[in-house]
Amino acid sequence: MVKTKLVGVAGRFGIRYGVSPRRRITAIESKQRQKQFCIFCKGRVKRLSKGIWLCKKCGKKFAGHTYYLEQSTQDTLDKKIEELAKSKEKASKKVLNKPKIDNK
Repeated sequence: MVKTKLVGVAGRFGIRYGVSPRRRITAIESKQRQKQFCIFCKGRVKRLSKGIWLCKKCGKKFAGHTYYLEQSTQDTLDKKIEELAKSKEKASKKVLNKPKIDNK
């Protein structure tokens, strides 16, 4: 029996292709087999094809990473939404605080 302690699931390739590619495959496939969550509603998602994901909860179809979704994407999305809201507030304050010019 072949020992696959270093390469895990990539042990199915035996000694072919070398250690480095088998380790990379192990890292990718271990992330791929974890539960993936929607970046919008935190529901479960299903991978339809390379980079195309479908949320089972909200029904949104979106693009993401090929094999797995980065959970930091949600944090980035939240920060962008907050920045957008702040910029809209600043823009509305500038319009409201605009000095009045009398043209007499």
